[in-house]
Amino acid sequence: MSIWKRANLLEWVSALLLFLMLREWLLPLQQLTDTGYLWPFLVIAAGVVVIDALIPYRWLTLPVKLVGILLLLHYTLYDTPLFAMEWIKDLAGQILRDIPLAVHQDWASMSPVSRNALFDLLLMILLSMITYLVLEQRQGLWFVVLTELYLAVLDTFLPYEGDGGIIRTLIYGFLLLAVSHLTTMTKHATISGNRSWIVMRSLIAPILIIAVSVGVAYTAPKLDASWPDPISYFNGKDQGSAVGAMKKVGYDNNDERLGGPFLQDDTLVFIGTTPEESYWRGDAKDLYTGAGWEKGIREYDSILDPDEYEWKDSLFTGFETKKVKATLDFKGPQQFATVFYPGQLTKVSNYRPPNATVVYDKMNQQLEVRAGKIKLLQTNHTNNQPETGPNTLLLKLNQYQVEAELPIVSEKAVTEAGTSYPKEITDRYLQLPATVPDRVKELALTITKDAKTPYEKVRAIENYLRSSGKYKYETKDVPVPKEGQDFVDHFLFDSYRGYCDHFSTAMAVMLRSIDIPTRWVKGFAPGEQVGTDDQGNRLMEVRNKDAHSWVEVYFPHHGWVPFEATSTFMSPVRFKYDLVTSQPQLPVPLPDLSNTPTPDRGDGRLDELEEGDTGASGGFSIPWQVNAGIIVLLGVAAYMAWKRRQDLNVWWLRRQMKNERTTQYNVRFNLMMRIMENVYTRRQEGETLREYVGRITIPGDKRQDLRYLTELYERMIYGYKEMEQKARSTAEQLIERLIRQLKP
Repeated sequence: MSIWKRANLLEWVSALLLFLMLREWLLPLQQLTDTGYLWPFLVIAAGVVVIDALIPYRWLTLPVKLVGILLLLHYTLYDTPLFAMEWIKDLAGQILRDIPLAVHQDWASMSPVSRNALFDLLLMILLSMITYLVLEQRQGLWFVVLTELYLAVLDTFLPYEGDGGIIRTLIYGFLLLAVSHLTTMTKHATISGNRSWIVMRSLIAPILIIAVSVGVAYTAPKLDASWPDPISYFNGKDQGSAVGAMKKVGYDNNDERLGGPFLQDDTLVFIGTTPEESYWRGDAKDLYTGAGWEKGIREYDSILDPDEYEWKDSLFTGFETKKVKATLDFKGPQQFATVFYPGQLTKVSNYRPPNATVVYDKMNQQLEVRAGKIKLLQTNHTNNQPETGPNTLLLKLNQYQVEAELPIVSEKAVTEAGTSYPKEITDRYLQLPATVPDRVKELALTITKDAKTPYEKVRAIENYLRSSGKYKYETKDVPVPKEGQDFVDHFLFDSYRGYCDHFSTAMAVMLRSIDIPTRWVKGFAPGEQVGTDDQGNRLMEVRNKDAHSWVEVYFPHHGWVPFEATSTFMSPVRFKYDLVTSQPQLPVPLPDLSNTPTPDRGDGRLDELEEGDTGASGGFSIPWQVNAGIIVLLGVAAYMAWKRRQDLNVWWLRRQMKNERTTQYNVRFNLMMRIMENVYTRRQEGETLREYVGRITIPGDKRQDLRYLTELYERMIYGYKEMEQKARSTAEQLIERLIRQLKP
């Protein structure tokens, strides 16, 4: 018998369709969780499917899969050589230490290595069960139904667009059922004629049915829903608030009433060519109303020749900077009268259309484009001539180039900045309406109780909103506050879900409540890199879904520094961690708001993890329990190998037979006889080949073939005669047929 399956084409097609369905289970992880890369899980899924399709013995697939998971963990988590013992010791030690945490379901305290190993192991076991039921037992209908239900639930209750996955699963599932049924039929019925053509003809009908059904469902006109979304209705009712009207995501100047659900929109806005990723800053607002943001007192400059004007230190000063030159090319249907720029703007040039002037909001660093120049009504009192000013008509540019400075924020500088805020800053950027509930400030004070400087308080609130796990990023099922309820209070204490406007506004308001000046900023996130130009600059596609808001915090003597409160976005602002103190630097801890004690660090485990690579070289020794477990596993493996020694020996001899196709006949005959002895019975001492062939119990046709091959062997060995080509060809065919028919 063979240790490898002879899987036919239909079985491989079934395996491929099953992998594609498993892929639909994994795809949502990247959008709904903090999973960075999916390829390790896809490798596990593909590996399990291929191994189960190739190896017939379940007991043998387990060690192969475990070795594969170890190789994957080494590749993704360790930089040491594969055959070095350090990474194996570190892996075993971390898993052993985290087993009690896993038993108590304290996943957050487990090391990333242990969590990855546990998840990979559980995923491998689950996928092995699925492949057994679907590929071997041909019970695929339940898995198709379960996959459709899984995607439908995600699409309904979570911010995941499952339409494409549902359609793909429908196609994969029906094809899997058709191929599985056809495979079963071919095993129980004899097919005469051209097998490949008959199989293909049998699959034509299911493929046509699937194509017509999906095509009609996709292209047919659809009526709008006549009933409101029940999920949003009940969620809104539970929160004591109505759900706002559905909008499309995108940049909008009206921020007087924030919140409510919106639809993701992939419409391309512009392509930015830039050497560095950064926010594309559009505007800032300073007046919080309890429902949204507006602009307070404004101070404008009229810039009639933007190509010659230079902006200096408009946002920050005193930091190391990197000069960048970026080009924005608006390709989509939307253009804006606002100029978007990275970092701190220094120049605008090469704009189209060329007849542009700019009105510059000096307080909020916003540039609004106007359509050329006009003669103003008021006159200059010196020479009694009319003045020239920007046109009142807005102009939407379709291309322009900006020069800017990106800050490299010194952590030492902002930590030592102090609280000597200018009066014009505190008057304008500490404003809060009287309707903001006291519990917003109380929460801010609780979060920052261990922070000493404004910078530490900023980081504490930022970390709380991003990392506490209490607030969920959501775009569809987003309730709006009741009439008169404060927007931030509703988000922090009632709904616990929202998008960037909720997170950034909450951070700005909480910081203002503890006397740290902030303002709310909007524009676009960096976008997605799609390539590079000839100079090595990045080509960034910025779409409507990249519209974003964040927070700028004022630090005395340095100006405005951006911070990112939204958990699903990464801040592109570069920080220089140059703070040197006599005390070791520790991240600002999240507050314990559940009245549970902070985990004790007395065993030094967390400190060891924070030290990075030092743990692997610390002389760690494997505990005796692990050694005992390894010895037991090796013993069990040796016992099972000894029990199946005959099968393994036959497999090895057959493998040698395949590798000896071009050697002499006597070598292949001796290998065949060794296989016969393993399958049937051993030759006795002094027994000739003819006597052995006559003694063993085999069917008559096999005995006849074996006698013919034995006679050829005797003539060749004892008669010193070379075999003719025809006889050699016949002998090869007989040997192949006997080997295929041998069963223990």
